[in-house]
Amino acid sequence: MLLLLDIRTQARLSVEDVHELLRTSGQFDGQLAARSTLYRKLSGVGLKNERRLIEAIVRVCIPDAQRANMLREQAISLLHQAWSEDAEPDQPEPGVVPDDGGSLAELVRVQRELIDTQAQLTAALQTATEAEKESAKSRALVTTLLVLGALGRPAAGRVSAPSPDGPSYAVSGIELSRLRTRLAAAEAERDEAQQVARAAQHRLAEAENLLTAHGTGSTDPTGLSAPAATGPVEWPTTRTDPAGQAAPADTLRSSRQALPDTTGTAIEREVEQGEVSSFEGHKRVRSLEQDPELAEVLAEMLRLDPDGSRMGSVIDGAGRHLLDPAHTGRYLWSQLTKVEKTGLGTAVYHRMQRELGLADGLHLDFMVAGHDVDMKFTRGSNWMFPPELQGGLCLVVRADDASGLWSIGLLRVRSELMNTGSNRDGKRTLSAQGREAIHWIHSNLPLPEHALRRLSADTVSSIFAKASGQARTEELFLQAQLTPITTADLSAVTMQADGVKRAREARQRLAHRGVLVLNGTRPRDVEWAWGLGLPALEPSTWMSVRLTPAQPGHEGTPTIMLDGTPWCVAHPEDLEVPLPTAAFA
Repeated sequence: MLLLLDIRTQARLSVEDVHELLRTSGQFDGQLAARSTLYRKLSGVGLKNERRLIEAIVRVCIPDAQRANMLREQAISLLHQAWSEDAEPDQPEPGVVPDDGGSLAELVRVQRELIDTQAQLTAALQTATEAEKESAKSRALVTTLLVLGALGRPAAGRVSAPSPDGPSYAVSGIELSRLRTRLAAAEAERDEAQQVARAAQHRLAEAENLLTAHGTGSTDPTGLSAPAATGPVEWPTTRTDPAGQAAPADTLRSSRQALPDTTGTAIEREVEQGEVSSFEGHKRVRSLEQDPELAEVLAEMLRLDPDGSRMGSVIDGAGRHLLDPAHTGRYLWSQLTKVEKTGLGTAVYHRMQRELGLADGLHLDFMVAGHDVDMKFTRGSNWMFPPELQGGLCLVVRADDASGLWSIGLLRVRSELMNTGSNRDGKRTLSAQGREAIHWIHSNLPLPEHALRRLSADTVSSIFAKASGQARTEELFLQAQLTPITTADLSAVTMQADGVKRAREARQRLAHRGVLVLNGTRPRDVEWAWGLGLPALEPSTWMSVRLTPAQPGHEGTPTIMLDGTPWCVAHPEDLEVPLPTAAFA
């Protein structure tokens, strides 16, 4: 595994690059495993059984035939060594004679099994994440083709669709069937990877119980103890969604990776039955047949951002840019001045163009799929359309940080869809019929979370009441436990550019109160969050949680090992116990 990693590093090739090279090399005759399976193999899971794959990777990564042969021989030698080590029975160390009826040998075996299972669990989680991404891309492509299929071009017998690389290409019915088969395979592989992860988690729990039975606790070289077999606990958080319900902790994928309900099998069935062919709007197939330009722009926007994560980041980034939290301490859009609120739409426009790589339009804002498209933004529920936009295509975007939701749709602007009244510039808003005519691409998706927006006004006031930026940072971690905290939150609280430095200092200062401060950029912290059953930590986010040594009253609670002692999430009634040095080293 390390040899292949070194080969890929020197060749500057990612796993995706290697998979594409293997696919185009023709060495596997169409039998090449999916990309997510290749991730798992290159993580070491079952790699010693893949001599053919190893040799193929060496050949496609190393153009120099002489060097490739040398590395191939080295890889084969390592494979033989791995097989010989597995074939050798475990022997006690010289001079050590078990006097406990063999329990020492059993303990060593269980410890090795625990280490191997943890490696398998890590690989399985990574595979499940990659498989979900592959499945999302396949669903988006199938949906795109089905939308364009509603255009119905029987003479040609083919459907034009935008290529992932930009140019258009033709897709026949047979190719569409293959894409559906690919989608089914990707979803099956995702489900299998999730089952493997659950099975590995269960084996970790069993190994921990065996170690405990031998009187050693559940220590392992990483200091991480397995979570309970029932899976991560969904801890209550101080943040709630717009419905007022606590946000669930999904350890295999974040909400940003999930496609909206309008994609996938539901829309596929509706399009095939000729009932519905739009995203969340229940538009008739006839509307797309009558407006092929709209359908092509719709499909292209879905291809550019199939799960909405890119536009969500665009809108959030535009808001943070105007708020400038490091210099102003602001964290809500309502704190913007009137002029700044007017500029929010312009900021979204510029960031959207850069993020999605959209060219300037001839007469309107963008060029999408070869068509002129305008963009209108609102924080409310309606948009203003000038007279010169009549008959044109318009992307309508709405977002509100108070609700934490955003949407984007596509509309052909027509006079009959407008209200009769207008302002002095002749701009008019959409009527009820006009709002129903919007083809929603993504509807009511969550904006990236920020802790300060979800805390109560009294809690935020108590945080900002502290005199210094360091004190405010520590109060934030105390008040917003089990809540993801972003760098924007830290900047607003500290009103300094070094908010991350204050968070690192808070990590040490709060340890004496039993509060563990986790950071998503630290692999060990991510493992601890997983071990404690906490919500998954994304990169550049922080989370605090108060811990306590595991006691008889904490049976079944996920634990982690700190300095050889199991710790778990503290109950409100548990006393404050200082954390060991390992928690903030």
